[in-house]
Amino acid sequence: MTCDGDTAEICGGPNRLSFYEYSATGKRGLAYNNNNPTANAVYANLFAGYSKITWGYDWGFPSWGLNSSFELYVSLLAPLQLLQFIVASKSIPKSSVPMLWGLPSGTDSDWTAAVETTGTKNILGFNEPDLTYSGSSNMLPQAAADGFETYLEPFSDIVKVGTPNVLWNNLGSSSGGDYDSAQWTEYFLGNCTSCHFNFACIHYYADCDPSNGNGAAWFEGNVTNAYSFFKLPIWITEFQCYGTDAQQVAFLQEVLPWLDSQSYVARYAYFGVFEGYLVNANGNGLSDIGEAYATT
Repeated sequence: MTCDGDTAEICGGPNRLSFYEYSATGKRGLAYNNNNPTANAVYANLFAGYSKITWGYDWGFPSWGLNSSFELYVSLLAPLQLLQFIVASKSIPKSSVPMLWGLPSGTDSDWTAAVETTGTKNILGFNEPDLTYSGSSNMLPQAAADGFETYLEPFSDIVKVGTPNVLWNNLGSSSGGDYDSAQWTEYFLGNCTSCHFNFACIHYYADCDPSNGNGAAWFEGNVTNAYSFFKLPIWITEFQCYGTDAQQVAFLQEVLPWLDSQSYVARYAYFGVFEGYLVNANGNGLSDIGEAYATT
């Protein structure tokens, strides 16, 4: 990609990229928070016992009591390593996947403690820094690169680190920011030349049945495009199609088997673990969408 920008907008860069293959199981996760009457992970824990759901994150680093059955290590290992891991994992506590949502004002001891918690194997950094709306972390590429080098790169020797979580269904548009996501990411990588990435994180939101084609095919095309761009395992940390419950169920029934069959798709989390989404309106069970997500 040709990048035309000022000196802060550098393209490319000798980033250290590490490719890890993942199995077809252990991919499906939960994007949740504690915004519920009990102010904990009670909604996410409704998915405990569904074998396809194995990990969770909450856009931060407290886990709010996420069930200990979540966050499984799914990297393929050599047979001897796999046997050693199975034996060792019996005594290793599971954890959620901590995220540093945006730039902190200074070193946060709670962030360090979350990353260094026994059982933490993956960390996420920066939520939609390529966008400028109030719910995004909204950073210029150089600021994001500087923050990444300060707050995430120091842990790259002890955990696997993901790229910033950018929106990836807006190729060729600004998506509310100064660049489309690929352009923003080019500039970020160009400034974060000492950063180490093990996987790439993307988001996706679009209509279930767009007027210009099949929603599932459009989603799959965007995921494939992201892999072509990053050449890293892909984590889709947020995705959703806009439509009725029935349309979303049909979308999931089509795309979930596809996601599980792609060797480069490492993790994914449908949006989200909230009432009226994956949880029913009463907050006491899964919705039809949630049931499809947990069982397809």
